[in-house]
Amino acid sequence: MLHLSKIMSFTILLLAFFLACSKSDTLVNTDNDELELISSNKINVSEGSGLTINASGSTLFTVSDNTGNIYELATDGTVLKEYVYEGNDVEGISLVSTNKVLLVEERTKEIVEYDLSTKNYNKHKLIYNNNDSNSGLEGVAYNLNDKTIFVVNEKNPGLLMRLRSDFSIIESYELDFASDFSGIFHDKELNILWILSDESKTLNKCSLKGVLIKSYSINVIKAEGIAVTNNNIYIVSDSNSTLYQFKKPIE
Repeated sequence: MLHLSKIMSFTILLLAFFLACSKSDTLVNTDNDELELISSNKINVSEGSGLTINASGSTLFTVSDNTGNIYELATDGTVLKEYVYEGNDVEGISLVSTNKVLLVEERTKEIVEYDLSTKNYNKHKLIYNNNDSNSGLEGVAYNLNDKTIFVVNEKNPGLLMRLRSDFSIIESYELDFASDFSGIFHDKELNILWILSDESKTLNKCSLKGVLIKSYSINVIKAEGIAVTNNNIYIVSDSNSTLYQFKKPIE
């Protein structure tokens, strides 16, 4: 009887062990899907940083971290127009309307309203806790649904901030799902955010509060800007001046 009891106890323990291993394997399976690359094209823009797209999906806009200027691009990367702007470490861009874009300047932590028709601009200082001038604002995204603005701080800390139209902060959310945060885009149709990580080489689908929904691997060096349409995802590389087009995943 004692021998049978020992056998049953051993069997139960063995079964529990295998169940635990199976559960553990499920939890640690964090492999990311890789986006399907459609094309990659060199662009005549030095250190392209930040990306946005017009409502029809026909033209893109990027900024140069080198010259500070704004560039309008065809979706194949051809430069259509250049707008002069002598910025200070410009890192992000978002289209508000046909003639207006928002820019972010990393070191000064300023958001810039730039009028594409008049070339006039206004700057707004963003006050928040960040002591590293080289790890400041990296991206901006205008939410056409409710007219709010999202900005990301690169790291130390990784931070998502939601702003009112007067550039005051509504809420801030700490981000911890990647090593850094290098670009952001608001998806109007899905009402979610796409957040890039240069160091982690990932594109991250997130809620409006920065909660990670899904992460995708991207084989892009120095990914610094993202724009999304119903069917495509465009990413610009800072270091090799290349525009990548990926197929947008359907989920």
